[in-house]
Amino acid sequence: MAASKVKDLLDQLAATLAEMGMLDDAASQDEAGENVDGSEVAPRSAIEIVEERQNKYDALLAKASKLEAAIKREETFEARRAELTKAMTRTQPASEVSATRIQPMALHYRGKLRAFENVESAHRCGMWLKAHFGDANARQWCQDNDVERRDMGGQVNSLGGVLIPEDFSNTIIRLVEQFGVASTIAQNVQMSSDTLLVPRRISGVTGYWIGEGSTITTSDPTASMVQLVVKKFAAATRVSNELLADNAISVADWLAQEYALTMAKGIDDAFFIGDGTSSYGGINGLAGKINDGTHTASIATAATGNTTVATLDIDDYLNALSKLPRFAIGTSAWYMHPSVYHNSVQRLMVSSGTAGTGTIGALSGGNTAANLAQGTPNTFMGLPVVWVLSMTASSSLSAGSIAAYVGDLSLSSIYAEKSGMQVASSVDRYFEADQTAFRAIQRLDIVHHSLGTTTEAGPVVAIKLAAS
Repeated sequence: MAASKVKDLLDQLAATLAEMGMLDDAASQDEAGENVDGSEVAPRSAIEIVEERQNKYDALLAKASKLEAAIKREETFEARRAELTKAMTRTQPASEVSATRIQPMALHYRGKLRAFENVESAHRCGMWLKAHFGDANARQWCQDNDVERRDMGGQVNSLGGVLIPEDFSNTIIRLVEQFGVASTIAQNVQMSSDTLLVPRRISGVTGYWIGEGSTITTSDPTASMVQLVVKKFAAATRVSNELLADNAISVADWLAQEYALTMAKGIDDAFFIGDGTSSYGGINGLAGKINDGTHTASIATAATGNTTVATLDIDDYLNALSKLPRFAIGTSAWYMHPSVYHNSVQRLMVSSGTAGTGTIGALSGGNTAANLAQGTPNTFMGLPVVWVLSMTASSSLSAGSIAAYVGDLSLSSIYAEKSGMQVASSVDRYFEADQTAFRAIQRLDIVHHSLGTTTEAGPVVAIKLAAS
């Protein structure tokens, strides 16, 4: 123990000082020419006596100085250890909780979970919330079931918040991928720093037919760098502490769904319709990028007169497919708002043969009542259809607008993450209102880097309504 070491050092220092005091007594005895017991000694010169006494005194003085320094170090260490121990004790589970391990509670939640995959995960997050707001039994349960966070012991976290359990963050991430599109269709890249350069192929080596003995013309592949700069997307809300205490599982389920929907929408909005302003984190979305005049080969404009979604015919879609490079066909999909799918694609697929002027529409031969009752699969011309809520609905599309895309967005676009989603809470900010703040942060960037040129279509083609 540090305390006993300090005591031992003090005892050594006291003994050293006592030896120094005994030197004075020895010096007096030397001057008297007798031993301590009174017997006579051989007389020594004054110089010998002084030198011997000085050497012993210097040695004892050096020893005392070292002991003094060692005592100061041990006392400083002891004081610091006491401070740390006190701080650690403050963050331990409340002492009034029984030492008996609390077994997992029977789960009687009868509500319908909207976010969590199972009641157990929702229950773990609910218990964490209860523990975070002072429920001693819930705190002990969390500790016994590996949900405990050391920050949980204090009711006020002046450092700005504590991390939410993994169950909560993982649920949000899963739901973002379920509700959103961008993170699942683009090329995914992990950023190790706030900026990242990714190489992009522009052209390859050129080959030539040559005659015997002719010189081969050399050529070099060309490439450019795609720069990714991390942006931060965040969402926050506050919840009444009474609600958290009484309905922890329901609140955890609700928060997870709300954050997932918000994050998915924000990311998809930036990916598809971002205009480069701060409203979209400075991200230029697919709609503006592909239609900026430098990628005209990747635009398939509908036939004259097809100015609305309902008037698009099968030839308009075939025209878009014909523009796609062959390397993108096998992995392509259609991307459109659900209303565009129902008002155009599905209309063509269930057509009796009179809707649309396209060749396939005219030759479809109609559908029976049984066909219409079964509906149509979520595919079109052999390619899957992906519904994108961030794209413009059919009712809002004007003449000359982009109605849909076809292609492989993993070849044209990058979705880069700097770090996983971070979810945290704090009871400090709205302390006076007895509310808790929750926030979710995602650091990412989106770049559409390969959308073709004015002469060559890229791996994604946009279907644009006719201007007139």
